[in-house]
Amino acid sequence: MYLHQLPVLDKRLISNVFWVGLSAVIFSDDQESLPLSPSTPSGRLIQSIEQGFTGKMQFYKTNLVKCAPVKDDKIRYPLQHEMEKCYPNFEWELENLQPKTVFLLGKQVSNFVMKQLGFPPPTLADDFSYTAVRVNGTDFIPIHHPSYILVYKRKWVEAYMDNIQAHFPVLRSRERENFAVPV
Repeated sequence: MYLHQLPVLDKRLISNVFWVGLSAVIFSDDQESLPLSPSTPSGRLIQSIEQGFTGKMQFYKTNLVKCAPVKDDKIRYPLQHEMEKCYPNFEWELENLQPKTVFLLGKQVSNFVMKQLGFPPPTLADDFSYTAVRVNGTDFIPIHHPSYILVYKRKWVEAYMDNIQAHFPVLRSRERENFAVPV
C-alpha cells in the first residue's frame, strides 16, 4: 500500500479525543493530507462535532490503516491482514498520546479494534446511544461512521452530534462535578 501513498498521519503530540477511521484516502499534491480532513464530508462533520470544544481539549485524527489501499487505481477497503499489520502503529499512538476517549468510526473499525481489545463486536444503536468500554483508563466508543450518517441518517445529524459530544472528557468531568455528593 505504501507504494501508492506515504502514510497519512496527524501532527499532534497530545490528545484527549481520538477519531479512528478505517484507512487513508488518496490525496492530490494540492490537498490537505491529514486523516479525516475537513476537505472530506466525514471530516467536515467531525469538525462540526468538535466545534466549541477546540480550546477545551485536543483532538487527534487517525486511521487503522495509514496508507490508501488501492486496486486498479481505485480506493478499496483494507483487508484483514492489512489492518492486523497496521495495528501496532495504532497501539503506538494510543500509548504515546494517551487519549481519554477513542471514537471508533463505523462497523469495520469498531469490530476490529474491539476484537483486538478482547471484546465481542459491538452493536451500534439506532438512537445513537453509544456505550463506552474502558481499557486502561481510556474509553473506547464504537460509533456510526460519519459518512453513514450523512448518507442514510441525515435527519438525525444533531442527535448523532449530541450523543458523541456527551462522551467528551470535558463534559464527563463537569457531569461528575454537578453530581458530586458533599462530604
